[in-house]
Amino acid sequence: MDPKLIAVVGASGSGKTTVANQLHGAFNLMGRSVELISMDNYYKAVGHPLNNYDRPAAFDFDLLIDALCDIKSGKAIDVPTYDFVTHRRQSNVLRVEPADIILVEGLFLFALEELLTHFDVRIYLDVDPQICFERRFERDQKERGREPEDILRQYNDQVRPGYEQFIHPSRKHATHSIERLPRDVVDWATGLLDKPVA
Repeated sequence: MDPKLIAVVGASGSGKTTVANQLHGAFNLMGRSVELISMDNYYKAVGHPLNNYDRPAAFDFDLLIDALCDIKSGKAIDVPTYDFVTHRRQSNVLRVEPADIILVEGLFLFALEELLTHFDVRIYLDVDPQICFERRFERDQKERGREPEDILRQYNDQVRPGYEQFIHPSRKHATHSIERLPRDVVDWATGLLDKPVA
């Protein structure tokens, strides 16, 4: 059976990784093999602290599309890794094996028609932008060692405009739009596998 590819998209701080991990656990409980890929690993190889990382142009779409083609055809792939402190792609890779379900989470998975066609299910996290900002503000200080003033500047200059221009409009491509997963994640995840793409 061909793998089912599920995209999880939303603003920075919307909970994409959390939702993807919850779905990962639910599919495991259902006895399905499942792998998780983060679009963040597909930032272009060399960046700079002042670059705008909240626009589609920051990503290596060709590499990501090739990876999705391979994994959907049953081939293992090597996913690059990215260091948000040095703004560089790292030498080590993450090996992703073929599985029943491939979860992919990221900002701009609905940005290109070539990407959309690979996903059997497209989930959009419709979360209040203020909540997203508060989550990002805390995360970037704790996990990425950034100063509050720098976080606020980047949010106002890049993150919010990128969300308004690219991410929020892309919700029209979603097959499912939610704020958070329901209490019974396994039941909801079962429904994802049973229903055809809208």
